[in-house]
Amino acid sequence: MLWLIRFMGLLSQAIFIEFLHIFGLIVFLLAILLGYFRAPWWIAPMLAVACGLFANRFIDLTYLTDIFRRVASASDRWAFVIVVYFAITIGGYLAGLLARLFMKRRKRS
Repeated sequence: MLWLIRFMGLLSQAIFIEFLHIFGLIVFLLAILLGYFRAPWWIAPMLAVACGLFANRFIDLTYLTDIFRRVASASDRWAFVIVVYFAITIGGYLAGLLARLFMKRRKRS
């Protein structure tokens, strides 16, 4: 149980860092659009893998090493970066679906 709590804390810090780096925020907004326009569900995991590999290869987070040491060392591993982007894209996709549902219900009232 303690391992799960630590992992969730590490994951939330990594998502926060990716949002600070703007690329994670752009991927989140793209996932919201995919969810809002009802793109097939399998596009979100594919987007997560593609963006995770891109971020692992081309985005340098070494300037944040002093603030978040554990997250920066975990972000050196490509599998963790894919998990982070998986969380970002699935969260964005679900937010887009909920936004579409909210807008549809609002139009009916």
